[in-house]
Amino acid sequence: MITGIVPLEVDGWQPPSPVAALQQDAQVGAHRVRVEVQFTALDPAGTRLDPARFIVDGLGSGQPVPLWSSPDAAFVQEGESVRATMVFELPDKAVALVLEGPDGGRLSLGKEHHSGG
Repeated sequence: MITGIVPLEVDGWQPPSPVAALQQDAQVGAHRVRVEVQFTALDPAGTRLDPARFIVDGLGSGQPVPLWSSPDAAFVQEGESVRATMVFELPDKAVALVLEGPDGGRLSLGKEHHSGG
């Protein structure tokens, strides 16, 4: 479940430790967003979670990987939930964006963030 999509320029959020990729400005024609997600393991065998292996897919997105993510890869037991944060740099004009995991699971980032306007 996506619990938040926040452009970094809105709140100035920074990770707990400096990250070289975030010390520079975003590329021209792009911006950075923090995607907050809550993952709950539903499989009786549990599931492996690695936020660093997610991408954002969509028309014109270029499928960026996170510039920063937390937590590190972990195994989540059935019924347990883990909150993850991922920071992406996205083209300003990308539309129909989804967060896609390494297993092919997809979560819509919604129409509010990018609608082609």
